[in-house]
Amino acid sequence: MTRVSFPQDMKATRSLRYSTHPRSPHAQWYSDVVPAMIPMFLLGSAVYLGLQLAHTRLSHEKHMEAAQQRVAALEVQVDELQHIRAQNHAPSPSRSKSWLW
Repeated sequence: MTRVSFPQDMKATRSLRYSTHPRSPHAQWYSDVVPAMIPMFLLGSAVYLGLQLAHTRLSHEKHMEAAQQRVAALEVQVDELQHIRAQNHAPSPSRSKSWLW
């Protein structure tokens, strides 16, 4: 069986990583708090994006309803104007059909 030897600097970092010395309060706080904040960050982001999507969709729906009402009002106005135009420009039977004769 062959034995693998680690370089001295690798042993030193390894011993620091797994040492029994107490960590600094900042390092301990970050190692306790940051991993617990990741799910909260993801949940908050999902809620925010969902609410933003709902707001955008409702806003678009509101503008579409307003546009449909405006189009309906304009269609009524066009129909009225076409009706008035048809009444004013009705051909009279006494006139000749050709302007030459």
